Amino acid sequence: MNWLKKTWGWLRWLVALGILTYLFYLYRDQYADFIRREIDFTFLGIGVVLATTATILAFFRWYLLARGQKLVLRFREAVRLGFVSNLFNYLAPGTAGGDIVRAVGIARHQKSRRTVAAATVLLDRLFGMLTLLVIGSVVALLNQDLWRHREVMLVVLAFWGGSIAGLICLAVSLQARVLRWSLFQRLTHIRFIGPVVTELVNSLALYQTHRSVLTGALLISLASQVFMLSAFYCCAMALLPGPAAPDYWTHLMLIPAAEIISTFAPVPGGVGALEGAVIYIYHLVSTTAEVPIAASVAQATGLASALTYRIVRISVAALGAGYYMVSDRSWKERLGLEES
Repeated sequence: MNWLKKTWGWLRWLVALGILTYLFYLYRDQYADFIRREIDFTFLGIGVVLATTATILAFFRWYLLARGQKLVLRFREAVRLGFVSNLFNYLAPGTAGGDIVRAVGIARHQKSRRTVAAATVLLDRLFGMLTLLVIGSVVALLNQDLWRHREVMLVVLAFWGGSIAGLICLAVSLQARVLRWSLFQRLTHIRFIGPVVTELVNSLALYQTHRSVLTGALLISLASQVFMLSAFYCCAMALLPGPAAPDYWTHLMLIPAAEIISTFAPVPGGVGALEGAVIYIYHLVSTTAEVPIAASVAQATGLASALTYRIVRISVAALGAGYYMVSDRSWKERLGLEES
């Protein structure tokens, strides 16, 4: 079974590249037209700045969550691990590759409470997902024209359900009496998993005494996601798509769905899944546009926008990871760059 697991891990790359190849082939003529167009470098530059800012804010969110547990983690180290993990999302054969790098990286520096250290990575991912749902839910109230589409309405309902459930769970977890539930008490006495549950229960108790940490992390996450979604919009506008691309508020409303789909897709970095979701979104929105837009043009615009956005994100991750790997003393020693 070991060889099958490893083989499937690398086969995911073939699946991802196969999806991209198919999409390129399907919209080859329209995409070739985009390649020949001029690029608005002002929009592209703004997109890069927004994506970089959003990335740093996301690292600061994780740093806050870790410091809220009184873990040993400097902000510089959080940024370095964050950039390297973002890059590993594309290099490792699976969507969890980057999170594993962060979890191992922070746990390695803890003399104890390594389970809690690794759990902060999962909590950070959950905060990111929750704020995407919240943004989509709020903006949906301002963009009710799209509700006529059954698919959009289903997405909106999913946003509302996920947001309400997530916020309720967060509020309930901050109540001290939760830790006195008999379920938790029983789990702590189970062999093997008991010590882990005990450690997690203690970490939740620590968050309950530092609620401002979770509030700050939630607000920072909202800002980070808005900046990242705005970066997507700027990447789309840089291609001068005209009416073929949705407006800013539609991006804030529906691109969160594409981001969530790409997160759960079993391919490295969501490659192919994000592009496919954006293509569908652009096509769906184009059917209600005031100016008639050919389906193939709207879909090709979605593909080009998603690819431009992906290139920006990979570039930010690669440059950030490269800088911290070379400038950090421990990495210099590993790479043989430190003077003897």
